[in-house]
Amino acid sequence: MKKMICSHKTPNRRRGAVAAMVMVCLVVLIGMTSLTIDVGMMYRARAEAQAAADAAALAAAMELAGGSVADMPAAIATARLVAAQYAGMNDVLGSNASVDTNGGNSATGDVVIGYLADPHDPTEVLSFADPNQFNTVRVRVTLDGSQNDTVPFFFAGIFGKTETTVEAEAYATMQLGSPNGFAPGGEAGNASLLPFALDEGIWQQLLAGTFTTGDNYSFDPDTGTVSPGSDGILEVNMYPGAGPVPLPPGNYGTVDIGSAGNSTADLARQITDGVSEDDIIDLGFEVTLEDGPFLLNGDTGISAGIKDELASIIGVPRTIVLFDSVSGNGNNAMYNITDFAGVRIMDVKLTGSKASKYVIVQPAFVEDGTGTFGPGGSGAGGGFMLRPVELIR
Repeated sequence: MKKMICSHKTPNRRRGAVAAMVMVCLVVLIGMTSLTIDVGMMYRARAEAQAAADAAALAAAMELAGGSVADMPAAIATARLVAAQYAGMNDVLGSNASVDTNGGNSATGDVVIGYLADPHDPTEVLSFADPNQFNTVRVRVTLDGSQNDTVPFFFAGIFGKTETTVEAEAYATMQLGSPNGFAPGGEAGNASLLPFALDEGIWQQLLAGTFTTGDNYSFDPDTGTVSPGSDGILEVNMYPGAGPVPLPPGNYGTVDIGSAGNSTADLARQITDGVSEDDIIDLGFEVTLEDGPFLLNGDTGISAGIKDELASIIGVPRTIVLFDSVSGNGNNAMYNITDFAGVRIMDVKLTGSKASKYVIVQPAFVEDGTGTFGPGGSGAGGGFMLRPVELIR
């Protein structure tokens, strides 16, 4: 019987083939790993650049609000500096993000400021026609080797690709307008309403500079404090019949945004904390001009019992109601509410002789998440409601 002889050559050839396959797989695996690392670096750079652009655009847009009342060119210049500052507070791949302030406002610059009629229309382009209307800031953070380094590749260099560029941009807007009402409650909290009524004609004259106590107080937006001096914004005394430029004869005073029997304690609470959802429930109807003017019961004059509360919110933007007519006197006064206006209390004195009393206010932007926008209102308010600044793109 013949013996069978087994050859070992075939297994040797197989081991060689497996080794070759392993080498090929290792090359592919290394390539995929390098691609993952480099792509991950791109995504990280993109996310960090976007965070820097978002922060810079939001901070810059907030600077525009005060400019529409006092000095818009100065506010625009400050907004550019603030954009650069806030961008630089964010790291992109270990270095502070940098943007050019673009003082010439080139449409292709890093910081571009303009106007959007409808900020929520993604197809609308920024308009530069009227700087006094500017409401939107676009910030672009580019990693292209100019303002910021390019994004390095660690492994793609094997294939001849050592770096890439990344760009991120953000649009932030501050929308101004006249609210047609307020809807406090929920996450929005209390409304910024002060329980005070002022003749809309007087308000319009204040905006026009024809009825004013002057410009005797200065508000510092950095510290939130008020001091004697000028800040370029005219003031008026809301205390009826008092001061060097008293309001003309008529009914001026507080209004009941709640039950008809609002007490001094209720007024004091609303001054410090704002108007609550329960106040609106007690009032019995919505505070809105959507269907036209509405009536509020009130009291002529201002009680000295709320002087401390008024003093506690000096410098804080709040909203008052405007009326075009009033019927009745004293506790029976009924104000025909036609609009709302934003004010900042600058000084208060409710003791002493009537001629020496005052509640000095100046126009101010009010940011209030409970404000509603839509049809209604006389237009006398002048658009001092500021919707919360938001990212729109």
